[in-house]
Amino acid sequence: MVAVSRVNSAEVPVRARRSLLDLGPRARVVFAIAYATVMAWVIGSAQWRPDHVFGFQMFNQSSKINIRLLRRVRGRRAPVPIVNGGWQARDAHGKIHDFRWEDRVKDPVLRVLEKPVHAKYGLDGQLFRLEQALADVLAHIPDDAETTGLIASVGTLKNGRFPTTVRLEAERR
Repeated sequence: MVAVSRVNSAEVPVRARRSLLDLGPRARVVFAIAYATVMAWVIGSAQWRPDHVFGFQMFNQSSKINIRLLRRVRGRRAPVPIVNGGWQARDAHGKIHDFRWEDRVKDPVLRVLEKPVHAKYGLDGQLFRLEQALADVLAHIPDDAETTGLIASVGTLKNGRFPTTVRLEAERR
């Protein structure tokens, strides 16, 4: 559909906008500069993010992680190990439910438990993602009234150096 506008009693066709990005010449230049600036910032700041998303690394780290999960249980002092990625717990009404780590965590590295795997996104990136996964799983198990926290004891080996153990914990709020 073409709209018509009158300018000095002459009819000039005005083209209707087809989309939000159907910009004029000046707006296109402003948009291109803004886009290039944002992309330069995203790429330039990648080294300061734990997973280095949008960053360039010439050589990937040769790091491994070995995740062992435990859970804090109401009424128990010591954490309870999670065996083979699953556990049973009661809900608020006393009914027992089965829970599995893999039901919520789909990442191919983080879902492997008690076995050394390559830290695909670097050691810091995988630990960052694991911390987020612990909090996510804990937030999405409403039928578990017993678990008050999840703990990951992570054996790490970064670029062939001495192995260390990192402990990550998420607690219910």
